[in-house]
Amino acid sequence: MSLYIHIPFCISKCAYCDFFSRAFTSVSDDYVQALCNEIDYRLRNGKSPETIYIGGGTPSLLSKKQLKKIVNHIPFDSVKEFTVEVNPDDVTLDLLQNFENCGVTRISCGIQSLNDNALKFCSRRANRAQVFNALNLLSKNWKGRLSLDLISGLPMETEESFFEGLGIVCNSGAEHISLYALTVEEETPLGKKIYSDEIEYDYDAADRLWLLGRDFLEAHGYNQYEVSNFCKDEKISLHNMNYWNHKSYLGCGSGGTGTLYRDDGTAFRWTNTSNLKEYVNFWINSESYDPESIPQEVENLDAETEKFEFFMMGLRTLKGISKNQFEKTFNCSFPENIKMQFEKWNREELSEIHTEGDDVFYTLGKKGILFLNRFLSELEI
Repeated sequence: MSLYIHIPFCISKCAYCDFFSRAFTSVSDDYVQALCNEIDYRLRNGKSPETIYIGGGTPSLLSKKQLKKIVNHIPFDSVKEFTVEVNPDDVTLDLLQNFENCGVTRISCGIQSLNDNALKFCSRRANRAQVFNALNLLSKNWKGRLSLDLISGLPMETEESFFEGLGIVCNSGAEHISLYALTVEEETPLGKKIYSDEIEYDYDAADRLWLLGRDFLEAHGYNQYEVSNFCKDEKISLHNMNYWNHKSYLGCGSGGTGTLYRDDGTAFRWTNTSNLKEYVNFWINSESYDPESIPQEVENLDAETEKFEFFMMGLRTLKGISKNQFEKTFNCSFPENIKMQFEKWNREELSEIHTEGDDVFYTLGKKGILFLNRFLSELEI
């Protein structure tokens, strides 16, 4: 089981971002208190999570006192990985020392680009000089694991500057790199400019750049283990692997989502209200946390829905789907029609099937994973 904690505050919002966040220069103490009360409720059985991930928004806006307070509400008996997302311009020696004191084992830093024109156009807070400063501080002073995020296909980014940035990131000492292809969301400021033809955007060129970026990372020792994630020496993201491996996770914070998988193959999912005032008011002022009154949307997902999600998430990884895990999770045989679909794709060199002991793994491989959405559209559960 994993614990995700959402900090929905940003000093400014990036032009391409459609994640839930609000513009604030700091995190309120009331929000942190509400968050701690929710964490107490979600972890009321006393079980320690295996992984913790504080994301956002901008978690590096948390003060020393606030982060320590949150950590004090989490049992650490079973924790194998504790990740916090940071913005480059928030990285200081003081921040890194505080993270170490609080038990953080992994930092995920959103670099996105090292091209000043692209960073400015997309309303990123950090400029190239601040990114360099962050990388320098992290490489010299951070003792834990380091993951860096990049985005391919940003407007104003040139192929030359993209590969220069990739090279710098590869030489930074980071064990893990996430390379995302820009997703153009219509309702974001950037999406509106592209959809209205205010700026020209070449989707094919962006896709090509991501493919070249993937090849570049692999040539520099970063092995792809998921659609957008690469690592050295098996330093995978344990937290994200829990999502992809269909394991339960608790989501806390305004806008946070959690899912509990049941033994019968069904699941219970909740998404907390994105109304900050409503969230804080409930978790601070309620005398009892009646599940019916919690400001959240809930879904009871049937086994057929969960079977589809099992494939949707598992096939994102290069490891793929375990036949034994499917049969144990859903208490039924692996579907014959899906076996046939994999065999068909295998003949087209778009999937791979291999055995490990008494188990069989089905994966789309590095070529087929590019057509994941097509495979899922053909899937009949």
